[in-house]
Amino acid sequence: MKIRLEHQNIGAAVMQIAEHPNFTAINSLKVEGSPINNGFLINGDIAVLCKYASEPNGLGEYTFSFKDDHIDDIAKVQKGKHSLFFALVCVEDGEICCLTEKEFDTLIENRKQSAAVDEDQYQILVTAKKGASLRAYVNAAGRKGKTAGKMLTIPRNSFPDSLFG
Repeated sequence: MKIRLEHQNIGAAVMQIAEHPNFTAINSLKVEGSPINNGFLINGDIAVLCKYASEPNGLGEYTFSFKDDHIDDIAKVQKGKHSLFFALVCVEDGEICCLTEKEFDTLIENRKQSAAVDEDQYQILVTAKKGASLRAYVNAAGRKGKTAGKMLTIPRNSFPDSLFG
């Protein structure tokens, strides 16, 4: 199998997980018997969904898109007995923004309230300004330059420790 760019970038997160002292096992994350792309089950009870963005846009934002089918898979994972995390790899800055299930849900709900309708896709934005914590947020619907809800502050060093509590 050829190594794809996706393997290299997601591999950065997987390697950090595997090097953690509390790590014991990794398997593909499955929903209804089918594996989820870039989803991993760690130690049998920690679900991690990984995404990457190669470089920030002109505003310094890394964009992570979650389409309808991915949101549906996430909802199915949430019904399971796993704790759920999102490892958002910001490639150019060499950072991983780790969101908890609650933080992810808050961001998506902020966007839904702003748009007043369910959308086909949601975008979580992450900034990695030098000397500052990571920031995760969603844009307000139809309002250029405005965020929906509060920006979340994510410590740069939270990954992978936050997975293991």
